[in-house]
Amino acid sequence: MITAIELAVLERLKAMEGPLGFAWRRLDTLPDDWESYLDAKGGEIKGPAAWIGFTGWSDPESWGDGVIAVTGSFGLVVVNSSARPDEAMNRHGGKDVAKEPGSYRLALGAAAVLDRQMLGLDLVAPIAVGDCQPLKRSKAMRDLKLSGHAMMLACRFPIQIAGDDTVDELEALHANWDFPSFNTPFVVDADPVAPGVQLPDDPHADATDHIALQETDPS
Repeated sequence: MITAIELAVLERLKAMEGPLGFAWRRLDTLPDDWESYLDAKGGEIKGPAAWIGFTGWSDPESWGDGVIAVTGSFGLVVVNSSARPDEAMNRHGGKDVAKEPGSYRLALGAAAVLDRQMLGLDLVAPIAVGDCQPLKRSKAMRDLKLSGHAMMLACRFPIQIAGDDTVDELEALHANWDFPSFNTPFVVDADPVAPGVQLPDDPHADATDHIALQETDPS
């Protein structure tokens, strides 16, 4: 679900380019080391751009039947770039929003199109927009003429857990993802007649993850 939420947020931002008035040049997940990422990418980083990353969960609540609900938090970084020497213009934007949206508009626009959204997922509670802070303009950001903001997003979602009475050995993780904005005409559900969602359902899934666990040599 965590991966699905990250990808669905990026898909929502992409789908709302029309109402926002500008097009994103980059939509991606957050790198482990932001500064090293900027140094490595160099001139490839141009705004408007957005990155999202999972930052943890809190408030676990048992729902029974091997399910808990948690509040997950995600960090969203939005960045604008400008060739103008005036850094304030990079934040404020120009008269032509499509060409010079400004980092303030990126943050406000992202908040507006994400707040209270269920993202087409089985969330317990929708996206809630939290605190937003300007990014510190490091040397790498100054060199790339970037201005940006980081905001927190939160939503509540269910997690399926294995109980103590599980006797089968966990050998692999198999997950199906459904993203409505991909325009797939089928809902992921192997048996639409049966109550609930029947998984796995690879033929109807927009994306499938299969992670096989492997034994490692302790030596």
